[in-house]
Amino acid sequence: MKICALIPAFNEASHIEQVVEGVREHVDSVIVIDDGSSDGTAELARKAGAFCIEQPTNCGKASALRRGFTYAYTLNFTHAITMDGDGQHLPHDIPVLLQVAQETNANLVIGARPFERALMPRARYYSNTIGSRWASALVGREIRDSQSGFRIFRLETLHRTKLRSQRYEFEMEVLIKLGRAGCTIAHAPIHMVYDSGQAQSKMRPVRDTVRICLWSLAFRFLGA
Repeated sequence: MKICALIPAFNEASHIEQVVEGVREHVDSVIVIDDGSSDGTAELARKAGAFCIEQPTNCGKASALRRGFTYAYTLNFTHAITMDGDGQHLPHDIPVLLQVAQETNANLVIGARPFERALMPRARYYSNTIGSRWASALVGREIRDSQSGFRIFRLETLHRTKLRSQRYEFEMEVLIKLGRAGCTIAHAPIHMVYDSGQAQSKMRPVRDTVRICLWSLAFRFLGA
């Protein structure tokens, strides 16, 4: 396994150095895709030891990731770990995902959170638990954490998968398309970070949830 970490980042100057430094010891290379930041995120990522791809304007999380996947594939990486740049995903969980990837040889390993109601904001708990059940129905197999962005991908698998997402619908697009293609999907336990003040999601709950739902139906039933 030749492994890189892909970290899409938009205005994450307060967190990106710590994230990159924590990730570097677990992978062969850290690649930050700066999605039009205006706060010096790219410079700080480089300072911490990451290679940085800069997008001149904010195009969305999925757009940044797709560019990162293409770049990583051209460098002959076999696997890519995706994680957020805001501190919500903990680097010390990476070995667990790597172990599952090695043991299962899965096309996709999802970092699955425990979904304990007492530890999660109410809206996030219900949106994630209901969303994961809905995803399981659409994909046709158990999906324990449909919106987790902490994942390991086999890059060869993604290279032959047509992806079109721009924003937060990416997680569902991959699940549906890989699931329908018969790819193997495994899960690895990860920790949650909600109460430290560092994980402030940029996702807009109502607008983005509706977008995810509509695109999920298009991916599943219209072949989008």
